[in-house]
Amino acid sequence: MPHDSLTRITQWLAAHAPRILHESLNPGATDEQLEELEAAVGKPLPDDYKALYRWHNGLNEEAENWGSLFYGMSLLPLAEVLDAYLYQAPQTLTSPLLQAAPTLKSAVMQNPYWLRLGFDGSHSWLLLDLDPAETGSYGQVLYVYELDEIGFRVASSVTELLRTFAHDLEHDLYTLDEGAADDGNEFLVPAAPIDPGNYNQPGRWQHALSHTA
Repeated sequence: MPHDSLTRITQWLAAHAPRILHESLNPGATDEQLEELEAAVGKPLPDDYKALYRWHNGLNEEAENWGSLFYGMSLLPLAEVLDAYLYQAPQTLTSPLLQAAPTLKSAVMQNPYWLRLGFDGSHSWLLLDLDPAETGSYGQVLYVYELDEIGFRVASSVTELLRTFAHDLEHDLYTLDEGAADDGNEFLVPAAPIDPGNYNQPGRWQHALSHTA
């Protein structure tokens, strides 16, 4: 379970980005909210995913400080996750990914069982995969970039995502966006080598599309 990582993340935010911790993040989700999503999806939600949302139920885009978390992306509240699933589930007109790592199914880019987790406000998503390929793992975390129509795994589980995030925070691989800071706001920006958007450049993800990441 990811409780140690969540404690480390909380401590780092309290010291370096308190507005994200105290203003941007929503209170934790209730069991009822998690059960509603689980019932709608019809698949079990991983325990570490539930622990993440019991910690905080996403980021509040209406907050005075609009912050970010994993790889500079938002953490979507459960209500948005549920709405997106209900919209996607009945869709029949879909398209495949042009290129995908072997740990995920590439036939449908809008797979409803890829629950939305993070968003950069443009074309990049973090997704919780409840429908992995045979070489993948249930509850793995995917990165999908819509413009290039590519996808790969960034973590084998939410636990790994949180452990990596805590490590990267503690090793100065995130900074506060300078423009936002000038306005008194706190918005996390990942260093270029760890940003999954730089998958075609030297760094953590340069081989992500060709192996099991």
